[in-house]
Amino acid sequence: MTICTRRPAFKALTLLVSAACTSFSSHANNTPDDVTGLSPITVTSSRFDESLEQSLPQTTIITSSDIERSGLTDVSQILQKLGNVPTRISLSGTQDQSIDLRGYGVTSDNNVVVLLDGVRLSEIEQSAARTSMIPVESIDHIEIIRGGSSVLYGEGATSGVINIVSKNHPGNSAVLSGGLGSFAAKESNIWVSHQIEGTSVAMFGKTLNTDNYRANNQAQIRTGGAALQWQPDADRTLGIRLYSDSEDTRFPGPLTLTQFQQNPRQTVTPDDSGKISGNTVTVFGKALVGSAELAVDANVRNKQSNSNLPSLGGSTDVSANFEGLSPRAKIHDAGVKGNDLTLGLDLSRWDRTYSSIYPAYPQYSTVGEHLIQNSNAFYLRDDWSLDPADRIVAGARVERIQKEMASNDSSNLHAFELQYIRTLFAKLESYVRTGQSYRVANIDELRGAAGNLQPQTSMDYEAGISWNRLGSSNAALRLFRSEIHNELVFDPVQFINVNLPPTQREGLELEGRYQATQSLALRGSGQWIRAVFAQGDYQGHRVPLVPQFNIQTGAEWTPREHQTIDLSARLVGPQSVDSDYMGTLPPIPFYWTADLRYSAALSKQWSLVASANNLLNRQYYDYANSYGAYYPSPGKNFGALLKYVF
Repeated sequence: MTICTRRPAFKALTLLVSAACTSFSSHANNTPDDVTGLSPITVTSSRFDESLEQSLPQTTIITSSDIERSGLTDVSQILQKLGNVPTRISLSGTQDQSIDLRGYGVTSDNNVVVLLDGVRLSEIEQSAARTSMIPVESIDHIEIIRGGSSVLYGEGATSGVINIVSKNHPGNSAVLSGGLGSFAAKESNIWVSHQIEGTSVAMFGKTLNTDNYRANNQAQIRTGGAALQWQPDADRTLGIRLYSDSEDTRFPGPLTLTQFQQNPRQTVTPDDSGKISGNTVTVFGKALVGSAELAVDANVRNKQSNSNLPSLGGSTDVSANFEGLSPRAKIHDAGVKGNDLTLGLDLSRWDRTYSSIYPAYPQYSTVGEHLIQNSNAFYLRDDWSLDPADRIVAGARVERIQKEMASNDSSNLHAFELQYIRTLFAKLESYVRTGQSYRVANIDELRGAAGNLQPQTSMDYEAGISWNRLGSSNAALRLFRSEIHNELVFDPVQFINVNLPPTQREGLELEGRYQATQSLALRGSGQWIRAVFAQGDYQGHRVPLVPQFNIQTGAEWTPREHQTIDLSARLVGPQSVDSDYMGTLPPIPFYWTADLRYSAALSKQWSLVASANNLLNRQYYDYANSYGAYYPSPGKNFGALLKYVF
């Protein structure tokens, strides 16, 4: 494979994989079974329910128990601290951070698909998925699938997929929690569920009020929802999920480097603010008919947002609606025993109206801009277990996306994947995979383009090993290379959105956990990425906003039963500022932070989590651009959360 031969670095990494295989096989043969006693997890990354053992080896799982022990109540922080996912501060001042799985920099949010129960949260605009609306009490687990995944999830899944899965069978329970923190933070959460035979209902809500770290960055979040599920027998399920949310946020804006150094908490946009509200309804059903599983999701979502920006002398208003229908089928033992064939349709329609009024900058003003995007896709995926040790996964997708706006545009898109998985020993899996994924320009990119933008495609190669995924001690190593054509970015020289000449990403991801003693566990993760322009005017230079490395490490100590002290650190390497394609400007420097958490079960009903983030009060920023705009990250802050379970 070219992943192992094109560069000396990848030859060395291949040797590392071989050495790791030898080391892990020795360890696996001498380590007793230490599978944790957690309740079984049903993963849905294949778009059908399956056991964790059936999921692909590159899948990372964050369980509800992990989330509960951490005391974290924001999905972005959960992904970063528990899922080893690189994130970056939101420029709008909201809680929703940018997610960058494999080094896409400023366009990272448009190169990952974020799902809630298999239904898209990712939008067709230049913004992060709104995960802040999800109460953590409602989460069963989170699935992180790294690498191109367009076969199952279509446009935008070029770096991977994150699927947040709700509790399906919560039983009879109620959870109340309340917390206080630095910067006048106050939050409350509620989760109530009840089950009568085959019918279960759950209701949940979340409130958050905080001033946040910087001046003029107050935020108020309100979320409510309900889920109803009817299961008359083991073979049939029908349900509905409802979400309603609103977020009112003040925008602190950028600082100059001098202002950051003088006082990173200040603002120069004291009157800027914005509001977002939305509603989501999802109806879902599934049935087992003979050897075939049938499933369907129907989703309707709307969003209203507006911003008031006196600093620029203007305002914006956005109204967006989404409708989606996804029928699919999984046929077991299709043609041969051990062969599962999945096929399905994804039909969707986006409808967005946008207005921006800037009297001082009429060239940037738009009134009533209207975009309709229709997508029709068909996909199939074959998962064949040849024997207990060998497995082949292959799939393909065809999709037609049509955009209707000032000038109509349509694209015919194709994706494929091929993966071979080999179980080397009882606890050690290895795999190699290749595939092609894609994304198309969003409405914000089309607005700033000189002409039609071509779809972006990525040819991916990957190899990896995974040891003891279900154990209290575990490890995973992944090597990857992506060759990207027509990458969609903003060009600061021409001041328009363009397709780039070919670019490349190649790197290594390593993560693991070691249960050193009954009371002490060590964990760590590392991501090393080389993201460069392969051709054109910027050839050989690094892609901006992609750190050379991102490392997390931590220790969990349980001095007494039901008490845990967790100390963790995050180290992020230097990176070019946004739009500095020639690498001539001072980079965002290396930074590191340390966090401390204490959790305790006070009784069968009461529990407490106390945290200290950025413990040493490091002053740093993870976003800056070539126009001299800097966005400070939060300094030292504290929080405490008290929870009561009925």
